[in-house]
Formats: sequence, structure tokens, C-alpha cells
Amino acid sequence: MQNISESLKRQREQILTDSSEEMLSRHTSLIEIAIISLYNRMINRLNLDAEQVRSSGAVLAAGALGRGLLGPNQAVPVLLLRAESSPWQEEWMDEIASPLVEAGWVVDVQQGTMDILLDRADKDSGFFLDLLETRYISGNRHLAEQLERALEAYLERRQNDLLGALFESVEARQARLEDPKSWMEPDLDRNPGGLSEITAIRAACRVASNVRNLEDAIFGGYLTRQEVDLLQQAEKTYARLLNLVRTLAGGSTTTLGFKEQEIFADKLGYQARSGFLPVETFMQYIYQLFHGVLSVAQEFWERLRESREDHGEGEGAASQVLEAGILARAERIHIQTDRYSPKAGQIVHLFALAAKNNMGLANVTRQWIRHHRNALDTAAGDQAVREELLALIRMDSEGLQFVRGFYNQGLMLSLVPELSAIHGLVQHDAFHLYPVQEHHFRTLAELKKIFRGDYAQAEPELTHIAQGVEDPTSLYLAGLLHDIGKSSGRGHAAHGGEMIPAVARRLGLNADESDLLQFLVAQHLLLMDNASMRDLGDDEMVANCASIIGTPERLDLLALLSLADMVATGPKGYQKWRDTPVIPLYERIRHLLEKGEPSHQAISERIAHIRSQVAGEVSDLMMPVELESYFANLAPRYLLSMLPGTIAKHLRMEWQLRHSEEPLVMEVATAEGSAEITLLSREMTGLVSRSAGILTLHNMDIRGAQVFAMNDGVLILIFQCRFEDGPGREPDWDAVRADLKRLLEGKVALSYRIAAHAASHRFAQPPLRKTPSQILIDNESNARYTILEVYTLDRVGLLYTITRTLFELQIRIFVAKITTKVDQVADVFYIRTNQGKKVTDPERITEIRDALLFWLDGLDTGEDKGED
Repeated sequence: MQNISESLKRQREQILTDSSEEMLSRHTSLIEIAIISLYNRMINRLNLDAEQVRSSGAVLAAGALGRGLLGPNQAVPVLLLRAESSPWQEEWMDEIASPLVEAGWVVDVQQGTMDILLDRADKDSGFFLDLLETRYISGNRHLAEQLERALEAYLERRQNDLLGALFESVEARQARLEDPKSWMEPDLDRNPGGLSEITAIRAACRVASNVRNLEDAIFGGYLTRQEVDLLQQAEKTYARLLNLVRTLAGGSTTTLGFKEQEIFADKLGYQARSGFLPVETFMQYIYQLFHGVLSVAQEFWERLRESREDHGEGEGAASQVLEAGILARAERIHIQTDRYSPKAGQIVHLFALAAKNNMGLANVTRQWIRHHRNALDTAAGDQAVREELLALIRMDSEGLQFVRGFYNQGLMLSLVPELSAIHGLVQHDAFHLYPVQEHHFRTLAELKKIFRGDYAQAEPELTHIAQGVEDPTSLYLAGLLHDIGKSSGRGHAAHGGEMIPAVARRLGLNADESDLLQFLVAQHLLLMDNASMRDLGDDEMVANCASIIGTPERLDLLALLSLADMVATGPKGYQKWRDTPVIPLYERIRHLLEKGEPSHQAISERIAHIRSQVAGEVSDLMMPVELESYFANLAPRYLLSMLPGTIAKHLRMEWQLRHSEEPLVMEVATAEGSAEITLLSREMTGLVSRSAGILTLHNMDIRGAQVFAMNDGVLILIFQCRFEDGPGREPDWDAVRADLKRLLEGKVALSYRIAAHAASHRFAQPPLRKTPSQILIDNESNARYTILEVYTLDRVGLLYTITRTLFELQIRIFVAKITTKVDQVADVFYIRTNQGKKVTDPERITEIRDALLFWLDGLDTGEDKGED
């Protein structure tokens, strides 16, 4: 026995090193030969009538082994079929299984008579699917044939129930797409389009028509040759990947873990390409497989439903004429092929008509479309195509059943072949969850929800903007195309804008439509980027945005696209939107577009109005003369970027600071797991970095910060934070105040405390994309300040590290904007030297860049490889 196990172990280890397509068939052959040999050996060892034992049972391959697609790290499913009066004893099967287990396999042995096995199949859907894939290996072949006949009778008897259960399994898989984890860490088996999708198709063919393999499904009309080729290739790929997943991760997992995805890409030989990591190329292929299999599955189930309805209650259903050559019957659109012209516009019209009437396309209609789809390849500039495509996009509901169907059949790619390069493309980070085409669909769906009023309570400003848009069709099209430039890697918005004129000509758009679409694609990040990474009081930034946008109507569309884009990025996207002052920036730009550049008199009048409002709120605190003195210390930028109520709050805090011996005053406003912390202090060295450090020690995730230096030496710090432990787990604010005071008294060694705190949080970090940090220093965008941009991975104490470095270099921070995309941050600082000048000295600029890169990346500071 030991020699057999050792021999099998050596052969198994050889197969484990084989990643070729032949590995699965080699492994299946090895298992089958081993089982036959061990079975014969067991029979010969028994002191019984060998023929009687052989006739009393049959050993069958089941599940993946039955299909010949079993990897060496998967459980080996073996079925022992026993005759009714069988001398078989359970320990006999151990003699077959034990050498395999000793050699490294996991063996799953199931035993029973036909009645027992069929009864179990009735209760256990997983066992039922394995039973459908059984294949004879050894023993009584006649008994195995009896099981086949009994199984056929069982399938015929339970056909409706079994197909219903398979339909339910399809819906259950589809529901997984609402779970973010299913996108970031897809399950090769249970995700829609995964291995279970193919297994369900196999099972449905067997249940519906006793079709035993995918090849025969072609002759049954269930699948096409092209679809079978795709399913067979995907099935082999999934099986090989599952073997690799279990080799690296261990156990019986079927999930591509986020961290392991990079390892798989390396093992499979994927290479980096311009703008993309090897893992992103690998995952693009995976998502293309998922999408391809899911598209085939949806087509298959539609054919099956229709064929069953045609032979059931739908048989003889009345037809209604919708248009010449088009009938509606049983909630499906049927065409009369001899009366319907196979022109490109007519093909697209069928989808628009389906969306308008909320009807499916009949099987004969879909077959006709596939047969004539090449007409779209030569439809550049066809006005009928333009009208029907825009009608489809405009009329489909937010579920996008028909837009998705148009894409899934490859018709959108025929019209816009540039989409092929981004099909399945993903960014390997925890913020961008969806492949680009899925993100496009979700963006369009969110736009439709906005116009339907779904955001009336959460986003009243955007809902009001949407109500003023007369025709959202161009905006909808932009939603479907806005990331078309991601095939270039970095700078995708600008690159996408460059691609749009050619796309627009092919779609037959007129000049105005083309210009608007190009603007929306090229500038879809403009509002979010500037609101998150620039000071709203930066008049030059606002003027530049207004110059780019041009009209209030374009600004409205851009704001709506910005919201939809962020929500459709993933669950963290909407929170990112809520954390970013897009609406205040929108209002400043719109005011500028409508009123023009404000004159000095208009600015003075506005400031006077603000003063009047503030005076009314603090009349109990100070006299008009004192208030005038206070306003003399405020910079216009501060006055114009703060609400009067906020200015009044800061005034009261400063009054408290001046009449107290405490070194600082702190106020906190909390809501839904977040806090805005306002600190006022007499200006002192390193206060920004030291305050950020204390907040970090109290488990606050700093998502934004503003710094205002008053002319009287008072510093205002405003931090936007989230509680790392979630809502309801606020820090002890008295402890925060106490630690700030101890810090300013020299009783806290902050660098040591931050390092220890970071070490304790190291294992709780989310998955990170390893991208080198990038430092940009801009002296062109603003006349008064140098703008420093820091792009790096998020980590504990990051803001403290950056601000401490700037303090050491004698750089003053006037405004800080911190924006976070889960594990990636873009920290932007408006800075000057301690002498009040812009940072223009080349030696100083180099030192800032080198120092920051050293503290952020250590000595490993390569070039940036991607765009977040």
C-alpha cells in the first residue's frame, strides 16, 4: 500500500507543476487509472466471490471528475452505487480512497442504492448536480446504466420543479452583484458568469431535453457553436485557476482574494503594459470571461423559457401588430423576416422599441439580429442609427435591460469599437470596484435615478438642477462613454475627449452634439478634482473652471455627471461625494458664469453684507468698534469662503482664546460617524502637523483639512474626520483636548507615539495597490501661493508626516486639502516660505520633493505606474 501511495504522490506532484491546458485531462486520467487499479486490487484481496462483489456495485466519477475537469487540489468526487442486495461494506471503499488520501488528494466518497441516491438528490441541489455528471469507471456497468435510466425517469417526473430550482439559482447568483466584495474579490465558482453558471446550463439541458453535453446542445437549439466554444474554454480556464487558487491559498476556497490576485498574475506570466499593472491585465481577462459566460447564460435561459412557453400556456397566444413587419406576442417582439429590412437602423430600432414597450425580444428576433449584425460595422454616420440609439438610451429604464442587451450582443462595440479596449478593464484598488463597462452602465442608471427624483431628499440641489435640463440624452450618452479613454492609463479624461470626435462622427452626431459630448467626457473630473484638491477661495481656480465650462447649461450637466460617476464607482464613491464641496464650487462657478467677474465694488458690497450678518450674530459679545478691528485681521479669501454663521463661531472662539490662559480653543460638531473639529490657537511652530498627529492617536481618520492664518497671529485649523471604529464610537473629546494641551506643554513625544500607533494598526490595513508616491509643485496656477500636491498610499499618521516635513523645511501652510479614495490620497497644500513668498528656488523645490519621497516611500521611489 505504501508503494502505491508514494507512486501516486510523485505523479500528483508532477501534475501540480503543470499549468498547461492538458493538466486537467492528465489529472483525470491519473485518477481514473488509480481508482480502477485500486478497485481491482481490493477485489482480489477479499476472501469472497470476486464476480459477486463486482456485480454488487459500480464506482462512478461524479461532478468535475465526471466532466474531466478536476484539478489536483480539488476534492475527488467518487460515487459508489450499490445494488439492493449488496455485500459491500463501507470499509471496502476505504481501501480505494486511502491511498489517494495518503498521496495528497481529498476524496469525497458517496455511497448508496439508486433509491437512496435519488432521494438525496431530491434534497441536496449540490449532490443533484454532481449526480447529473456521473460517469462509469469500474464495477457493474449494467448497474450504472440502470441508474442512468432511473435518473432519466426522475428528471422527466420532476422537470418543472428542477428547472424552477435552476432558475432560482441564476437569480441568487445575480444578487451577488450587489455585494461589493463579489467585485473586488470575485468567486470563480459562484459569481454570475462563473463555473456554477456553466454547470447550471449543463444541468438545464439535461433536465429539459436529456442533452448530456454542450456539443449536443447545439443540435437541440439551446446554444450556438460560438457559445459552446466560449463556455468550454471558460470552463477549462476556471478549473485551472481554481487549482492555482487552492495551491496558493489552501483549503477549498474559490475566491480570487485581492492580495492574491497579484500573485496569480505573476504565476500566469502576465506582464505590465503602459499605464497598467500585470494584475490589472489578468483581472481584465477574468472579467471578460465572467461577462462572456453571463451573456451566453442569459441568452440560453431566455431561449429555454420561450421554448417552454411556446409549448405551454403561451402556445397560440394572440399577436398584435406594433409596426410593419413587427408583432407583439406573449410580451415579446417578433419580426416577420420577409417584411423587415435588415438595415443597421432597423436593428437598433428593435431595441429602442423593446425599451419603449418594455417587451423582450423573441428568439427568432434575436437570431435575425445575430445574422444581420454585420450591418452595424458599416453604419458610420447613419442618421437612422443615431436616432434609434439615442432613443434606446433615453427610453430604457434605470434597470437598463435593453441597453445592456444591446451591449451584450456586441452591437455597441460594433458602433464604438474603442470600447473593446476597456471591456473588463479594472483598477487594482479598493475604490474602483467595477470593470469599466459595468461602471458605465451604473453611471447611466444613476443619471436616470437623479432625473426620476430618487435623490430629492439626499441631493436636493442636484435634483433641482436636473429639473431644469430639457433633454438629458447627450448626458446619458456621456454616462455610457465618459471613461472611454481609460485604455490609455493616465490622463484618461483628456484622452477620452480626444477620442470623441471620431466616435461622434461614426454615431452620426451633429456638430453641437459632438462638442457637448467631447466636453462632458474630457471634463468629467473637473468639478470633483477642483473641489477636492483646490481651495474654494482660490479665485483663479474658479475663473479657470468657468472658462473651461463656458455656459451654465454645461455646468449643470457636468455637476449631474459628477454625482453619477462617483456613486457608480463603488460604495465609497458616494461618501467621497458627500465629503467633497462640489455644490459650493458649482455655486461659485455658476455665479461667475451668470454675473461675470465681480468688480471691486461688488466684492466690497458682498463683504459688507457678510459683516452685517456676522455683527447681528455676535452683538452680545462685542461692540461695533471691536468688530471692525476683528474684521481688519481677516483675509478676503477667508471671508469669501466661509458662511457668516461659521465666521461668527470662529469670532466667539477667538474671543474665548483671548480671555483665557489656555493655549487653544477647540469645538467639535459630529454627525453619522464623522466630526468637524475646529481649533483656534495663537500661531506657533508646527501646530498643523502636531494637531494632526494627536487626532491620529485618537483613531480619527483625517479626510480633509483647512488652515487659515489670520493677520493678528491667530491660526484656525478645521479638520474633517471619520471615526475609525465607525458610527457610535466617538473619541473621548476631553481626552483629545487634554492631549493637545499636554503636547503644547512638551509632554508628548509625538513621533514615537505615531510610530507605535501605526505599528499596532499595521495588520488592520485594507488591501493596498503598491504605487510609488508622486510629488507635484505648481507655481503657475495661483499668483500668491505655490501649490504642492502629494499623491501616495493612505496610512496611519500620513498628514502628520507630510506637515512635519514641511515645517522642518520652513514652509508655511495656508490651506490644506486632503482627499482620500479608500487607500489612496491626494493631499494638496497652498504654501509659502516663512518669509511670505512663493517657493520658487529650484534647490528648495528639490529638497521638498526628495524629503517627502524619502519619508513616504523610503529609498524605493520609482516612477508612478498608474492613475487612481
